Amino acid sequence: MNIEELSPSLVDSLDPSVEINITLEDSQTLSHAIMQLLDRPNPFDSLQNNPAEKEHLDQLLKVVVERFEGPANPDMAFELHKSLNTIYDYQINAFAKAPQYDPTLMEVMAKLESAWLAFEKKRMPQEDIPTEPKAFSKWLKQYVLKHPSSNHPLFQYLADESKKEEMSYFFSQEVTIDPRFDDLIALMQVGIKTPGIKMELASNFWDEMGNGVPEDVHTELFSRLYSELDIYRDGETFADVLERASWQALACGNTLLYSVLHRKNLNIGLGALGTVEIISPFRFSHLVRGFKRLGLSDEASEYHQTHISIDARHGNGWLTNAIRPTVAQSVEAREEVFFGSMLRMNTSMDYCEHMAKTFALDIN
Repeated sequence: MNIEELSPSLVDSLDPSVEINITLEDSQTLSHAIMQLLDRPNPFDSLQNNPAEKEHLDQLLKVVVERFEGPANPDMAFELHKSLNTIYDYQINAFAKAPQYDPTLMEVMAKLESAWLAFEKKRMPQEDIPTEPKAFSKWLKQYVLKHPSSNHPLFQYLADESKKEEMSYFFSQEVTIDPRFDDLIALMQVGIKTPGIKMELASNFWDEMGNGVPEDVHTELFSRLYSELDIYRDGETFADVLERASWQALACGNTLLYSVLHRKNLNIGLGALGTVEIISPFRFSHLVRGFKRLGLSDEASEYHQTHISIDARHGNGWLTNAIRPTVAQSVEAREEVFFGSMLRMNTSMDYCEHMAKTFALDIN
């Protein structure tokens, strides 16, 4: 079997609503095939015992990898990021059925990451990066704040004009990042030996944990907002809402998960998560304004209200206490931090543009 012999529904139309039945060979998309594999206690052994299923999975993967072009091919962008997010999510799932490092899933993940990162590296800006650590951290903050996604018109719209159902849709997409930021910070701390860096991340994590007050844990605060915006339909879970995420939202989530799940990506993660902290105060202040205009309660807006100041503090602390000592180590460290920052900003720009198009904003 070759690519040309695959069904048109896979190559051309990729319908994520297709149901999986009985065998892996019935799967019409890579993301659904992966979800089916994750229900098996040992995906690698399962496919070793069924070569036809393994061939089918390989062909699905080959189509996605070879035809992925980012925004230029939205069907393949969805399949790549949905598949990658599914694998990432199972790696941080406390009750995952499949082994965490199953060889088949690791192979699929590596090939998807390779295709994605090759695309992202092509759109990385070429800059003369400052070599002195203090100058670098100051330069990076200014660079991030000048990026077009930092103050995208989308947030002005959400603040002053959006309808409640549009705000609800926006937060149905935000599930790829914000509600699990505590897990991202927790994973990032593993293996760090430098006390200053470890303490900065620990301080950030403790804030995510509500500074020890259970009802102030930030995932709990988020749940209040989601409840008032009716994000969860009858009986739905976080995983159900995640199923409705656009590929642009999934790419934003994948950026952060990619950064923290692989230990080699620590410097990339420092850039990516640090950038989230830098840009949050502007975005959150606009969202809070929108909440008030739409009549949401103070309880629903508490997370974003408190993070306007918290993230401003953490953004500066991250730059000073985490990024600055890291980039003092080598040229490679500076390049990795900058790559992580721009990976976050470029995927965020795709996301903002998608949301603006969804809301039919005239931003030209």
